[in-house]
Amino acid sequence: MNSLTSSAAPPETVDVIRADHLKNLREVAGNFSPWILLLPAALCAWIGTNSTSPWWEYTLKPYQEFYGPLVLAVASTAAIGLWLSLRGFYYRWLTLLSLSLLCREIHFQGTSTGIYFVIPLLFWYASLHFRELQPYAGSRLLVSLLAGAFVTYFFTITVDRAVWKFLPHHDHWRNNIEETLETLGHAMILATILLSPIYRHSAQNLADEGREDGC
Repeated sequence: MNSLTSSAAPPETVDVIRADHLKNLREVAGNFSPWILLLPAALCAWIGTNSTSPWWEYTLKPYQEFYGPLVLAVASTAAIGLWLSLRGFYYRWLTLLSLSLLCREIHFQGTSTGIYFVIPLLFWYASLHFRELQPYAGSRLLVSLLAGAFVTYFFTITVDRAVWKFLPHHDHWRNNIEETLETLGHAMILATILLSPIYRHSAQNLADEGREDGC
């Protein structure tokens, strides 16, 4: 009993760890721009009101079940390539994230439920290495794209659970919005990955200029 008690983290240590995670969360949240949510909102509005458009057909589930995994496959490939070339925790984390989402999109056994455990663990893992995420976590664009993707994923869950069944023609557009929004979320992940090296180089140039000015 005493050995178990002595091995447990003291309450003050737990409080410090919790405070650190909350601090990291607040810092990231402060860089989130809600304007990014206009993308899924506009897409929902278009799908719900333009069913006669020839483009509406491409929001159907058979199309989106092809586009979704394809976008995530490209995102995973890009993340792996960046990790191998640039190294660093951030690109390793993006690789784990994109591969986890790809496995779920391909519907490997257990991934539909498992993703709800994997994603929180990945963000906890990111918070543990928060210093290594700089300067990416300080980018409003990258944070907004990544957070916007997960807000979009959350909205697809509400559509799947028929939360919006009170809206007109719900049965007509429900599957289209759910599947197409998932693909949009994947595209936001892809954009985050592709834009990260650009932001990395820009931040590095600014840092170099700052050092030169200080000389």
